[in-house]
Amino acid sequence: MKLLKATLFTALFSTAGLAQADLVSNVPLDVSRFEMMNISELTNRANQGNDHAQFYLAKRYQKGEGVAKNSLKAIEWYTRAAKQNVTPAQLNLGIMYARGEGVAVHEQQARYWLERAAKRGDNRASYTLALIDEKQRKLVDAYKWYDLAARDGMLNDEVRTKARGKIGQLALNLSSSDVATARNQADSWFQSN
Repeated sequence: MKLLKATLFTALFSTAGLAQADLVSNVPLDVSRFEMMNISELTNRANQGNDHAQFYLAKRYQKGEGVAKNSLKAIEWYTRAAKQNVTPAQLNLGIMYARGEGVAVHEQQARYWLERAAKRGDNRASYTLALIDEKQRKLVDAYKWYDLAARDGMLNDEVRTKARGKIGQLALNLSSSDVATARNQADSWFQSN
């Protein structure tokens, strides 16, 4: 069963086509300087607790940009930034747990971080949760997450459009009662966050 879950998550996230997140919302305009900062300075700032430096350091380790690729260090730095409510770090950390990148596939940790990012308005996280639930044939739950990913005020227009398309496809496989349940769950989740 564990092998099946690992295979499912690997297949899901190797084909999902979701890009890793960049810091794009609720970030001061001068944050981009972290992308160009040398690794030594970036590491110093990250060690001092700067959440944006932690995110960019994690991203560099994950992609091997200016430093040797190291998924374990990426997980470590994404975790530090995610604990400080850096939404893209929460998203990337959730995706890494779902893929088993640098860690064993861990659905509970993936969901925890993806839900935190979704609560902060990142529809890429809602969309990823929907993909997970759809692959697991939890169609009412998938519909709920796609509904949330498609709502106005969310972060990414491309994801919003894809979510709307998925809602239409899923509706063909659900009863009107299931759709109503999913929408009510989405409304409740949205209002409680």
